[in-house]
Amino acid sequence: MEKTNFSISHLKAAIFAGTLLSIFALGGCANQKPQIRASQYRFNYDGEAYRLRSISSENTTEFYNELVGANFVAVDFDQDRTLDRILLGEVSLAEAQKIYEHGLERLARENKLHVRIPRVNRYVHEKNDFQIEIRSFRPANAQPFNEFVVTDNRPVACPETIIIVDHHADGTLDETLKGTATPAELQSKYAKAIEAGLQKGELLKANQAILVKEK
Repeated sequence: MEKTNFSISHLKAAIFAGTLLSIFALGGCANQKPQIRASQYRFNYDGEAYRLRSISSENTTEFYNELVGANFVAVDFDQDRTLDRILLGEVSLAEAQKIYEHGLERLARENKLHVRIPRVNRYVHEKNDFQIEIRSFRPANAQPFNEFVVTDNRPVACPETIIIVDHHADGTLDETLKGTATPAELQSKYAKAIEAGLQKGELLKANQAILVKEK
């Protein structure tokens, strides 16, 4: 797998090498092959201990990263270097993201960071000075959700990517994951992108959720 440094494209996934853990399916026989693999990396941030876990399944295309602290667990479902959901605990996504980025930076410095191109269901609304897209996630054990991503394509020194999550995939933005914009500031753009995607047949409504069609 190709090695890379920390400054990779935001569309490439971050995974990492480490101690390989084999987790066997419950009820399996003793010589059954491992179903799940997890590479683990431990680090400290502001005096607290954390773990990064990169999870992969041998029999599916499922890959994701977890950030594990003493009182919370957060997950990056598509391994794009941005945490998507807090699974346990009360920490904010913004706070957890800082810790996650610190851990990835340390992995990069130790030459343990690898990349792959993840399969993400996404709808690109327009490409002018800004690229606007909707990404849909369908976790196995959680309700589906969307991320609204606005990327500045202009030739500026520090282009900004804004990511805001729609926790219920119901058409309402709920929480900023990355960037300086608020959900209220980008809600109208999100609504227009949804309307255009539905008209083009790129999005669908199912069980009160608005999602990108699986391809």
